[in-house]
Amino acid sequence: MIKEHLRGLLACAALLSFLVLPAAVAKAAERITLVFVGDTGTNQSGAPISPDGGYKGWRLRSIANALQPIRPWLEADLVVANLESVVTDRSDLSARGKRFVFQMHVNGARALLHAGINAFSTANNHALDFGGRGAGETLQHLETLQSQGLLAWPGVGRNRQAALAPHAFERGGLSIAMASFGIGGGGLPSRVNHAGTLSGTIFGENFSTLANTLKTQPADLRILSVHYGREFAPIVPATEIRQLRTVAKPAEGISIVAGHHSHVARGIELTGNHLILYGLGNFLHFGMQNMGRFDICRDFGLLARVTLRRTDTGPWSIETVEALPLTKMHIQTEAMSGQESFKRLQVLNYLGRRLDNDAEGAQGLQFVQQADGSGLWCAPHAKAAKCANWSAPAPTATALSDQILTSCTRHVQRGG
Repeated sequence: MIKEHLRGLLACAALLSFLVLPAAVAKAAERITLVFVGDTGTNQSGAPISPDGGYKGWRLRSIANALQPIRPWLEADLVVANLESVVTDRSDLSARGKRFVFQMHVNGARALLHAGINAFSTANNHALDFGGRGAGETLQHLETLQSQGLLAWPGVGRNRQAALAPHAFERGGLSIAMASFGIGGGGLPSRVNHAGTLSGTIFGENFSTLANTLKTQPADLRILSVHYGREFAPIVPATEIRQLRTVAKPAEGISIVAGHHSHVARGIELTGNHLILYGLGNFLHFGMQNMGRFDICRDFGLLARVTLRRTDTGPWSIETVEALPLTKMHIQTEAMSGQESFKRLQVLNYLGRRLDNDAEGAQGLQFVQQADGSGLWCAPHAKAAKCANWSAPAPTATALSDQILTSCTRHVQRGG
């Protein structure tokens, strides 16, 4: 009797697990949230490294404290930042002869990881600030952070094949492949303990090869991080739009291009399931100047939150995009709010309208300000509660529109 009773209990438990667990898994995988931010580093140019923080104004500062105001916005399934610094724990690396050279202690990367950033793009014009050995240090230390939750760090590699290879992983049943390309590369093939990145621009063969390699990677979502373009230019040239709109777009599935290097926010575009964040600006970087000294088109960074929803037929689609204007990215990143956030969202809407192209099905996204200071765009099929009453924003008031036009079309160089 006792054995039969136990068999019955086990059978009931098996039935309950069959009924409950798949439903819970399906619910957990119904939506995936992704966050993208721009240039990131935790030490000023030429400063020594310290396990206790990073230098800004030659004062050692807590990286955790610098991230604290923005940390709630880094709660997502995947958070991607452009790591624009060498990562090391040694003080004897030789810097290259550049005006700005960035190195940060591995504890800085660890602090970013603990704050929620779980993927880094590493191909950019500062990856080799301390030569091939410095890039090798970066690769070595990021590899060790995998055991602490780092999911991907594409771009830097010990040889050309490794620099080309997308990093593949899974989140909530969504298969993801991520690749990284940036200007200022080189150092391949590398020597023992050294590393490098692909060189060239987005108009060169290396970019096309990397984009095509990513396209052939089996995945539900393909992410391409691109460090490109002219600094302080919020308006994207037509030639760059063409490259990112066509060369980087796969034949099927979802793709997201995350752009940076200009230090300013640029427009956001959607073509089918191909989302392009043309410029994210700065995120938290002790090596950058205070962008608040510039005009309304250049004085903010951008955090983009993208929600993917699994459709009734199985595939994933982009449901919402939220844009959060950022301030104080040079010392302690904060979200803009109120009227200041509203004005920057109007800048994004202006830049988005410039990206509209009916012939190619390209839509520049338009954002409606929310109570938390972010801007919201909802796809027509969106079922998220926050999209229940969403509609396209009203036209920008004339005075603000004139200010945006004047600011965004100015030619601005570093320092002014």
